[in-house]
Amino acid sequence: MPEFGELQPTEVWAATTRTLTDISEEEICDLPLLESRYRLGTIASAASADGFGSWTQLIADVGTGKRLIYLGMRPDSLTVDAWFEVEIGEGASGSEAAVARMNGICYGSSAMLTKRLNKSLSNNARITARVRDHSASALTWALALETV
Repeated sequence: MPEFGELQPTEVWAATTRTLTDISEEEICDLPLLESRYRLGTIASAASADGFGSWTQLIADVGTGKRLIYLGMRPDSLTVDAWFEVEIGEGASGSEAAVARMNGICYGSSAMLTKRLNKSLSNNARITARVRDHSASALTWALALETV
């Protein structure tokens, strides 16, 4: 009786005589090969504190077999400290559903805060975003997405 993890001679022979093939990056990472699509847009928060702004379309049709792997946010000409929460949504206009979320704090600078994601997207989905912050007036935020 073999010990746990021990191979039988027939298994060793089978392993040493099989034809080896290259492993693709796709097999290792479970991601499609690089065909990145970057989207950069601006979205605005509501004109009241802690209120989400309207959904803004970023991608009309994401294609098939895509993933959202990167999300970046920065204030667009912000001079005060502000916290934010952004939602990435899928769906037709008026029926968007949040599929990813990111929050953070910007300290009056234009540095971009980023989050690495690995979120599968629905085939041929319309991708949108909305943001909220603590400001009592609408603030504009720059947003970057990478899908592969």
